[in-house]
Amino acid sequence: MQCLAPSFPDRATQVLGGRPAAAHPALWLADRLAQTAVAVAVRPTGFAALDAELPGGGWPVAGLTELLLAAPGSGELRLLAPLLAQGLEHAGSLLCIAPPFLPYAPALHVLGWPLERLLLVRPDSLADAAWAAEQGLRSGACAAVLWWQGAERAPAAALATALRRLHLAAQAGHCPLVALRPATVRSQSSPAPLRLTMEPVAQGQLAVTVFKRRGPAMAAPLLLTLPVVGLPARRGLQSVRTLTLFPTKVVSESADAVAGATPERIAA
Repeated sequence: MQCLAPSFPDRATQVLGGRPAAAHPALWLADRLAQTAVAVAVRPTGFAALDAELPGGGWPVAGLTELLLAAPGSGELRLLAPLLAQGLEHAGSLLCIAPPFLPYAPALHVLGWPLERLLLVRPDSLADAAWAAEQGLRSGACAAVLWWQGAERAPAAALATALRRLHLAAQAGHCPLVALRPATVRSQSSPAPLRLTMEPVAQGQLAVTVFKRRGPAMAAPLLLTLPVVGLPARRGLQSVRTLTLFPTKVVSESADAVAGATPERIAA
C-alpha cells in the first residue's frame, strides 16, 4: 500500500494549522470551542460551569437550541430561567408551545417572568405547532419561543424539516428558539448547532451533557444545582392564588415555601 502525502503540505499547514484561532471569529477548530462573532450573540446561562462549556460562553440569542429531556417537567424552566428573565426584562413575550403541564404562575413569578407577557399555545398537530412557532419568531414581538415536542407522531424527517425552517426563522428574527424534545431523539439528525441532554439526579441537581456544539466532545456530564423555586422569607401563602380545581400541597423549608397544585410534577 502506498501512502500519498498532500500535494501542498506547506499550504495546508499555513491555512489550517498555522492560522491563529483568533484570526477570525467565524473560524473555529474542532479541538476547541468556537467563539462568537459579536459580544451580544449569547446570554449567560446563570451557571458558570455551563457557560464554560458553551461556545461564546452562554445561550445563543438567536437560532435553534435543543434540550433533550428524560421526562417533561425535569427542571427545564429553572435551567432556562436566567436566559428568559433577561429576554423578558425590557420587552417581548415568552411564547410557550405545547407545554405538557400547566405552568405554575407563582413559581414563574419568582423566577422573574412577567406573567402578563406569557403566551400559551396548544396546537393540534405538528403543522400547527410549527406555524405558531414561525409566526412568533418572525413577528419581532417575542423575547423567546419554547416548543415542547413529545406528543407529535410525525416522521423524523418531517420534524427535521420543520426544525430547519424554524432555525432559519429564529436567526432572521433574532430570537432564541428552544426545542424541548424527548431524550430518545438523540440519535436523530438535527439542524440545531447546540444540543444538550438533561436529567434530574439526587439532591436537586441536574446532570447536563452538551453532546453537540462547535467544539470537542465533553469529557463528563455537568452537575448543576437548580435554584429553589419558592416564596421570599416572611411572605405568607395567603398572597398566592391557586386554582380551586386542584388540591394544594404546601412544602415548608427554612426560608422558602411553595404552594403547588398536585400532581407534584409541574412545569417549573
